[in-house]
Amino acid sequence: IPSSGSESLSQNAHHHAGGQPDRWDYLSLAACGFIWGTTWLVLKFQLGSLSPVVSIMYRFIASGLLIFPISRLQGQRLRLTRREHLLAATQGILVFGAGYVMAYSAEEHAPSALVAVVFASLSLVNTGLFRLVLGQRAARGAWIGAGLGAVGVACLSAGQVLGSPLRSDLLLGVGLTLGSVLFNAFGNLATRVNQSGGAPVSTLTGWAMLYGSAALFLTALVTHANFVPPMTFSFWASFAYLTVFGSVVGFLVYYALAHRRGFTLASYTGALTPPVAMLVSSLFEHVHWDLSALVGIVLIVSGQVMIIRSTRR
Repeated sequence: IPSSGSESLSQNAHHHAGGQPDRWDYLSLAACGFIWGTTWLVLKFQLGSLSPVVSIMYRFIASGLLIFPISRLQGQRLRLTRREHLLAATQGILVFGAGYVMAYSAEEHAPSALVAVVFASLSLVNTGLFRLVLGQRAARGAWIGAGLGAVGVACLSAGQVLGSPLRSDLLLGVGLTLGSVLFNAFGNLATRVNQSGGAPVSTLTGWAMLYGSAALFLTALVTHANFVPPMTFSFWASFAYLTVFGSVVGFLVYYALAHRRGFTLASYTGALTPPVAMLVSSLFEHVHWDLSALVGIVLIVSGQVMIIRSTRR
C-alpha cells in the first residue's frame, strides 16, 4: 500500500473506530463471548461426521446466504465493486477458509485450552499489524489490556494444559493455531481496508463467507473429501446453531463492533470466549474451577475494561 494511501486508510480507520465507550460495546463483546464460548461444546457434534473442510464449507455457504436478506433489511447494497470483491475474497479465504480449517485441525493435536491460549494472541497481533501496515497507533492501555487478556486465558487454562499428557504432535497443534492467528490477522486487515473504503459491513461479511466456502470446496475436491453429511438430529441441530448464532449473529456483531471501535477491541472476544467455554464445560462436562482460573477471569475482565477505555480518540 502506498504511503499516501496508507495515511488515508489510517485516518479512516481512526474515524470509524473513535467515540466514547457505550453500552453497545459491552453488549457486543458479551454477545460474541457467550455465543462463541458455547460453540466449543456444540462443535463436538460436528466432528468425526465430515472432514473439517466440508463441515466448515456447508456452514459458511448457509451463513453467507442468510446474511444477504439481513443486509437488504438494513438498507445496505448487495453489490460490491471489483476492488471490494477482491478484498472480500482475501478476507474470506484467510478467515473463513484457511483460518478456520487450521483452528479445527489444531484441536486434533493439542488440548482445546492450549489452542485458546495461543489464539488469544490475536488482539496483540492485530494491534501490531495495523500499526505496521496502516500506521494505526494503539494507546498503551490497548497493548496492556490485550496482554492481560492473553495472560488471563493462560491462567484460566493452566490446569487443563499442565494436566494434559505431553504428546509428540503438541508443537504441531501450537503451530497450526499460530497459523490460524496470522491468517485471521491478515484477513482482518483486508476487512479494515474494505470497511474504510465504504464497503457495507453485513454485505461484505456475506460475500467473504461465500468466497471462503468456494476455496474450501476446491480444497475438498482436490483432497477427495466426502460431501455427504450424516442424517442425524445431533449433526443438524448443531449445524443450525453454529450457522445462525455462531456465524451469522456472531460475525455480524463482531464486524460491526470492529467497524465502530477497531479490531483491537473486537478481537478481544478471543480472550472472553474461554471463560464461557469453561463455564459451559463445568455444567455439561463436570469441569472444576481452581484458583488459577479465578485469577484468569479477573485479568481478562481487567484487560477488557482497559481496551475499551483506551479506544477513545
